[in-house]
Amino acid sequence: MIATVTLNPSLDEWVELPALRPGRLHRATSFARYAGGKGINVSRVVHELEAATRAFALAGGEDGAILRTLLQRLAIPQAFVTLAGSTRNNYKIQTRAPRLLTEINTPGPRVPKTALRALERRLFRQRPAPRCVVLSGSLSPGVPHDLYRRWIRRLHRLGIPAVLDSSGAALRHGLRARPWLIKPNRHEAEELLQRRLSRMEDVADAASALTAQGPALVIISLGADGAVLAGRVGSPVAALVQAWLARPPVVKADSAVGAGDSLIGGFLVGWARRLNLLEAFRLGVACGAATAMTPGTELCHRADVRRLVGRVTIRRLR
Repeated sequence: MIATVTLNPSLDEWVELPALRPGRLHRATSFARYAGGKGINVSRVVHELEAATRAFALAGGEDGAILRTLLQRLAIPQAFVTLAGSTRNNYKIQTRAPRLLTEINTPGPRVPKTALRALERRLFRQRPAPRCVVLSGSLSPGVPHDLYRRWIRRLHRLGIPAVLDSSGAALRHGLRARPWLIKPNRHEAEELLQRRLSRMEDVADAASALTAQGPALVIISLGADGAVLAGRVGSPVAALVQAWLARPPVVKADSAVGAGDSLIGGFLVGWARRLNLLEAFRLGVACGAATAMTPGTELCHRADVRRLVGRVTIRRLR
């Protein structure tokens, strides 16, 4: 079972407009609501690929109840802790002219220590124990910046691989605990390393450099350009880090929201099914491309993933 942790989940409100003009009344051409948050997105993809998952999260208020209901409708197992305050709403505004996405993310409720301890107990008392745990997304107000680091170290002691997908201070602190896998996007990798990654060779160098900070594997997502995977393959004492570029086929993109989370979900399903590393990587990139084909913050469909996975190309960069 692949467990996901979302400390700051959301209801994603998707609105489509002909155009966005500040200060004017707008009439939406369509509206949809989705269960959101990076970890929840990963669980949605794992479930869509017919693998076992459980979503651990904090939720509060009427919006938290709606979030639970949306996951129940998807038949995704969940372990939510209720807290005071209300789960946040994130707004995604898609305009047709010009074709742009405007995103408004709200901060979320303040999280008391009691709620964090309750979620920690549920996660670490889960039986059977998860195959791996995905810690992803932003931290709500009141959550210590080093929480991911402390939980990753505890997972290490239990022999459970940890996946970290966050940004800013949460990512920097979490990286110190040497998670098994991290998945920054290009911008987040640039922030971590304090340098521009303009060429594909720069991205490969960056992914390799990040493995030196502890993770066994690093995936840097690149949007329509695919992703770069770096890690040591074979002997654990291998001196050289290898890196590969996976490119998805060209697809008719509708919305790329959640494509990076889909990459993680697909990769972990491949890993859990004991595919070799590159085939798991191929599956992840296919999931990201399939998500880009769907509207709103809808995520990949397994029929599209099956159609695309054989068309993902992989080449060695170093």
